[in-house]
Amino acid sequence: MGSPIVFDGLRIFLGDLTLTPRGIDRIDVGYARFLFENWSGDCFGLLPTPWGIRLYDRDKGLRLLDSVQALWRENQPSGTDAAFQRFCFFLGHHIDNDAGVDRAGVDRMGHNTGGAQRRGLASLGLRSLKNNPLSWGQPAHRDAPKGSVYLNVGQLGWAAPVMTRWLRRRADVRAIFMLHDVIPLQRPDLVSRSGRIAYECMLNTVIRHAAGLITTTEVASRAVCRTLRAQGLPPVPVQSLHLPVDPVFLEREPRSNTLSQTPYFVICGAIETRKNHALLLDVWRRMVQRVGPTAPRLMIIGSPAHGGDQVLKQLHETATLRDHVVVLSGMSSPSLRRVIANATAVLMPSFAEGFGLPVAEALALGTPVIASDLPALREVGRDLAVYLDPTDPVAWFEAILDAAESDAATEAWRARVAAYRPLTRTDYFSKVEAFLQSFN
Repeated sequence: MGSPIVFDGLRIFLGDLTLTPRGIDRIDVGYARFLFENWSGDCFGLLPTPWGIRLYDRDKGLRLLDSVQALWRENQPSGTDAAFQRFCFFLGHHIDNDAGVDRAGVDRMGHNTGGAQRRGLASLGLRSLKNNPLSWGQPAHRDAPKGSVYLNVGQLGWAAPVMTRWLRRRADVRAIFMLHDVIPLQRPDLVSRSGRIAYECMLNTVIRHAAGLITTTEVASRAVCRTLRAQGLPPVPVQSLHLPVDPVFLEREPRSNTLSQTPYFVICGAIETRKNHALLLDVWRRMVQRVGPTAPRLMIIGSPAHGGDQVLKQLHETATLRDHVVVLSGMSSPSLRRVIANATAVLMPSFAEGFGLPVAEALALGTPVIASDLPALREVGRDLAVYLDPTDPVAWFEAILDAAESDAATEAWRARVAAYRPLTRTDYFSKVEAFLQSFN
């Protein structure tokens, strides 16, 4: 039997502050569901409450998971959310009601009229409290079983000492943290000042408490270990594993003749400086000038983060882009699968990455990828993606235009991509389980 697990559930509890999950949210949910449903030993969720840091049993954890995934509409058919409807309108297609698409919440131009967005952002977490009222729970510092393993993969709360202060009173508890990268230290120009400060506090927490680490690529693992050793962390066990692709992206999505008849490209993830959306806006200005009204479309799927307001401002102020570039927030994972599966290619021009989940998700669906020439992205995409300098808009313009105009070449590319075999949750968690068992 495995050691008792104390899983940090803060990211999941705050899940209804976002309209839909980000990649890190899906990973956190995957961990929680695996542990609560399959771990052979005791398993508890850890949450902050007005009366302290408390433990909750696995039944409570599973109810919270079900509630948050329902709020995210993760179990609904693809195409039933307002963001997907706007996507259809933007492509100039009528919504296929036979596919179960709900018109509610979208005006005649395809804009979100507010339903899901108001529910997602105005609640400020009240839905979680309403649907999952907190009982008293058990004080973590007192009632965590002896020899427990504390696991935090959500990367929330580390910067607040109150969240991990209980560990100082429990030297018998082994803490394992997932670190995706050290980008805030390597490229401080790409993150906000508050983000850098928070990250430094996170590292201090890891150095103080870590008995083990989980990383996402060999490239990231080397950078993380080198940084932590330089800051005084003694050698600890490290498990480097590529992140698994969520099961929703392993479901083959039939190509839609309607959606794929208009060439379009997708970039998904937070709209922030690090993701280099500005390069793509430059590319699309060139594209519209060269091709005219028939230029391919660009779907920016995500929500604004650090520097995202500049991208939105530029898009709003550039008339030539409005008919060819759109920002879509609040798209469920099933709908995102449908959009990616029918895209000409997924784009990832990031300046820095620790893994690159959109690359793995796109390749798993058989969609070509054009990505920055970064070691982490090459590790994930292998020889199946095209890699370009993220500071060279001309190279990106030419690659994107070639993909949009050469149907035969793009279909041959799709045939090669079909050989991609991502790491599944089953394989991933069998290795995670063995790593956690090693702390018995």
